[in-house]
Amino acid sequence: MKNLRAKKVVVSSLIFGMVGISLAGCGGTKEAADTSITSSESPSSSSSSSGTSTLKKEPVVLKWYTTSGNSNLPSTKRLLEDYKKISGNTVQLETIAGDGDAIYKKIDVDLSAGGDVDLIPLQNPIIHAKYATNNWLIPLNDIYKEAGVDYEKEFGKNLTKFAGDKIYSLPHTIGTWAVYYNKKIFDDAKVPYPKGEWTWDQYIETAKKLTDASKGIYGSTMPDYDNMMYLLAAQRGIDGYKADGTSNYDDPNFKESLQWFGDLGNKLKIQPSWLEMKTKKIPYDAFMSGKFGMIFTGTWFSFAPIDKKTYPRDWNIGIAQPPVDPKGKNNIGVTGGTGINKYSKHPKEAADFVKWFAENSYKYGGGIPARVDLNKEEVNNIFNEMVSSFPTTDGITAENLSEVYLTPNLGLKPEKITGSIATEYGKTILQEAELYLVGQKSLDDTIKSIKTRADEAINKAKAAK
Repeated sequence: MKNLRAKKVVVSSLIFGMVGISLAGCGGTKEAADTSITSSESPSSSSSSSGTSTLKKEPVVLKWYTTSGNSNLPSTKRLLEDYKKISGNTVQLETIAGDGDAIYKKIDVDLSAGGDVDLIPLQNPIIHAKYATNNWLIPLNDIYKEAGVDYEKEFGKNLTKFAGDKIYSLPHTIGTWAVYYNKKIFDDAKVPYPKGEWTWDQYIETAKKLTDASKGIYGSTMPDYDNMMYLLAAQRGIDGYKADGTSNYDDPNFKESLQWFGDLGNKLKIQPSWLEMKTKKIPYDAFMSGKFGMIFTGTWFSFAPIDKKTYPRDWNIGIAQPPVDPKGKNNIGVTGGTGINKYSKHPKEAADFVKWFAENSYKYGGGIPARVDLNKEEVNNIFNEMVSSFPTTDGITAENLSEVYLTPNLGLKPEKITGSIATEYGKTILQEAELYLVGQKSLDDTIKSIKTRADEAINKAKAAK
């Protein structure tokens, strides 16, 4: 299983070239230079943005944390060369051996000691929230406002905001969720393929029609992640914390979400129950066995349909939008970005690079851009390249991928609870929810236990500061 998970990450990164997420991971300052920031472009690219980065002061050297693997990528070298041509500034890689865990251990130590490496990779929302709430990053609102940058127009729903509207990064790539489905199982059951916007009620009814216990076929499967326990609450945008910083897990939406997820396997039996998943050790890629009608999962899962050598099949796959909840018409997902160290000696130059990278990184490493201002031609070019990786027999089109991966008709909410105790929160939810899912604890007691343990962890984190 460990090897399979490792392969999942490696293969999906190669296929969609997530240099934006992998290269970039995952208050005021002194000696700030007076620069102007304008829209910036790669010399060889076309985009809806125009213009170049014009720096009024002497060129500077910016330092950027990265892993040794990413520092050796040809696309990384080309990206940095292009930015230097445009801005005059040099971005120097501060290379750290190892994976994402190693890089963040090093960054934590450096930031705690007042290190001045300018650019901080924010690989996922948990890291983003940790560094923002620890006051290790520079808020970017005023810098961009002074420069006339309309980041709302460029990145819209994909922006991550704190304390209302404070931003510490601009997103360069996004990873969302989708439904992958087995066309053969749909055809055999004479059920139409899902298309466009649909609801969880429709998903459940579809899964019921696909489920055939006599053939060992389930209509649905989902991963065993902690966020499945609060999926509806996440789509509704319910925060894991109250305004006073305590746990919000006693909000009724979290209780409803856990009961709903448990019922899918325990009562409706449209997918394996939690007990069955654990006792039979059903893997995350079990959908590829051909025994499941649908899987709701992250779009990183595209690596599996593409890899017919590892996953040989004589059936075809389709991709559909994630079902939505009437109380929150949102997809869930993650964004990758870059923040600026509060001890940076060149905050405005660093902000210029953050903007340029967010606008252009997808042109170098692929991935799903977080920009919402791209025109139709630019979007088609992105997905025409991606769709060529899928077997032609699946019948997946660029328009199909655009509709599913970008879901322009839906909002975007974080897939995980972040905040001051993100890791502890997730572990607590899984541990306590499992007792409910296998019938060892009541729903009310489970929610109460999660709330109590989360509050204890929050208080401990506060005391440690």
